[in-house]
Parts: sequence; structure tokens; C-alpha cells
Amino acid sequence: MMSGRLRASAGALLLLPALLGCGGTEEPEAPSMYYADLAEITQRLDDENTAADGALHEELEGASPEEVGDLFSRVTMEGADRLEAVLDEVSSLSAPEEARAAHRELIEASVAMAAEDRVTAEAMAGLSSDELGGLAPRPAYVAAEERVDQACAELQDLADAGGADVELCVGMFAPPGQG
Repeated sequence: MMSGRLRASAGALLLLPALLGCGGTEEPEAPSMYYADLAEITQRLDDENTAADGALHEELEGASPEEVGDLFSRVTMEGADRLEAVLDEVSSLSAPEEARAAHRELIEASVAMAAEDRVTAEAMAGLSSDELGGLAPRPAYVAAEERVDQACAELQDLADAGGADVELCVGMFAPPGQG
């Protein structure tokens, strides 16, 4: 189907980052608070995406082969909408000095990922299950996904180095090199 990076069925497709800001302009939060807030946001998003993925699996059980592409397309677009709302929250966080560049990169990488996911959703619309199974991942999609993975990993490393006991990006994306 799309690629080995897809979770269960549409997990990666549900995760369609679209960030518009580069972080708050207020005084920076305490580093541990920033990381805790980011972890809470990404965990909530992961929970919502997991629920949507489960609903998709249920829909697929009763779907005809001709409906499969439209189901994946719709779920992908809905995931984009969820993530845009969540990532507006991420944009409003005030990253500590040492994390500002990584925070900004997560936002910028996510904008690119959202665009790629929307293109992918459009490409899946109207496809049968056989056609969807033969759809190869576009290099731009893979590159955007890897960029977000790396930004998440960099923020996790900074959180770990700062002593924040959090798990960032949760199931959003696999660590670089996995999937």
C-alpha cells in the first residue's frame, strides 16, 4: 500500500501537521512546563487519532472495495483538521531558549507534512482497494514525514537533557529510521 510507515492502516495519514506560528511571544515558560505542555498536547492528539483509526477499521469492514480510497481520503482530511487545531496550540507555546529552534522546526516541518498529507488524501479519493494498494509513497511525502520525525526526536532529546520526564510526539511519528 502506501509505505511501511503507515500505522495499522491510516495512522500516519491521520497525522497531518499544519502549523502556522513559530511560538509565543511572551516570556518563556519554565523548560519543564513547556515540555509537559507539549507532551500533553501530543498525547491528546495521539488519543484522538487512535480513536479515528479504530473507527476507520470498523468502516473498512463493511466497505466495498470501491469505497476504500474515499474512506482513507476522508479520514486523512479529518486528521489534518484535528492536527491543525492542536498545532495552533503548539504554536502558542513559548519554548525555552535552548528549544526555540527545534520548536520552530517542528512547526515548519509540520506545515510541509500537512501539505503532503492533503495531496495524498486527494490522490486516494475515488481509488478502489486494489488501486490504493498499488499507490506508492511520493518522495516528497516521505521526506516531509522524516523531517517531522527528526524535529520530534530533537525536541525529545532536549527534554531529556533538561530533565523533563515526558514523552513527546507519542505515537505521532516513528523515531527516525523506524517504520
